[in-house]
Amino acid sequence: MCQFSIAHTTTPEAIFARAQKVIGGMGGTVTGSSAAGEFRLSVFGASIVGNYTATDTEINIEITDKPFMIGCG
Repeated sequence: MCQFSIAHTTTPEAIFARAQKVIGGMGGTVTGSSAAGEFRLSVFGASIVGNYTATDTEINIEITDKPFMIGCG
């Protein structure tokens, strides 16, 4: 499991819309809202699954499942 936070200077709604577009464009899904939810995408045939919460200043991300060869960094 990996956990990290990313500071931002835009709105959670804008980040949520961008995440849906980017992850959706990669064949993945983002469910939930701009405040909290889950995501799933496939990279090299393996799934990366996680959840997120967002505030006005940062996004907290937790990766709950990933291939062992992909590090948290």
